[in-house]
Amino acid sequence: MVFTIGECLLDIVFRNGQPEWSCPGGSMLNAAVSLGRFGQPVAFISETGNDRIGEMIHDFLSQNGVLTDHLVVYEGKSTLALAFLDDRGDAAYQFYHQLPTIAPEFRNPDFTSADLLMFGSFYSLSERNNANILSIVSRAVESGSIVLYDPNFRRPHLHALPETIEAIRRNISMADLVRASDEDMNLIAGAEDGKQAYEFIRECGGNLLVYTRNSEGVDLFTPWFAKHYHVPELEVVSTVGAGDSFNAGLASVFHRYGKISEDEIFWDEAIGRAIIFAAEVCGSRENFIGWQGTPPERI
Repeated sequence: MVFTIGECLLDIVFRNGQPEWSCPGGSMLNAAVSLGRFGQPVAFISETGNDRIGEMIHDFLSQNGVLTDHLVVYEGKSTLALAFLDDRGDAAYQFYHQLPTIAPEFRNPDFTSADLLMFGSFYSLSERNNANILSIVSRAVESGSIVLYDPNFRRPHLHALPETIEAIRRNISMADLVRASDEDMNLIAGAEDGKQAYEFIRECGGNLLVYTRNSEGVDLFTPWFAKHYHVPELEVVSTVGAGDSFNAGLASVFHRYGKISEDEIFWDEAIGRAIIFAAEVCGSRENFIGWQGTPPERI
């Protein structure tokens, strides 16, 4: 089983000042839906309100192959995110949070060494969520599950870096793999290239970095070798969810083999699939890949 833990919300996407579409979102929700549509067994750990939006998100996850046994419903309104697209399809966000002040206690999955846990974003850095994140990630590590961390740290979070940098370092140290963008690593560590970013990851106790540079490609850094991967030229509709689905592509290969290999062919497959997933999302209005095969009937 693949587990993802993170924020749960509704994205409303604007272009040229007008709302054009909406869909469930949140970094780890996006990854979970791409995995579900790819046919991977996946569960999403999160929280949502007991309002119409919460019901929509819950139904959407179930209809897209994502288990919702770990989705906690609280009394109140669900989170909204307004995404404003620029000419390149990149988004700037404005969030409307109405989460309970005290986080609900999430139930720990019965992790095994055959499982994979993916976590990240600012949700994993908030003091409010610290107990849940630390408990679940620690249990996954103790059980021998593969752990993937994506900091997904954006410029609006920069003011909080002094208070969150230790949590970022902790998360890196607990992960088997860090997938981070050049923007993430520049904001977090002042890294100007992949080598500097990897030095920071190693200082924090990490060993593996997949460093994405948008249209400039993907750089892999491991203790065994480093490699650059080109990405195709695309006509971009929206980049919302592209990085999350990139993570889903990685996770699908890691989970299939039940390990992270030192072999270069293994990495070619994992990063190749991740690039395919991200490219599909960039050309779509959705935050996730399309169904691979025939989707199940809606209930």
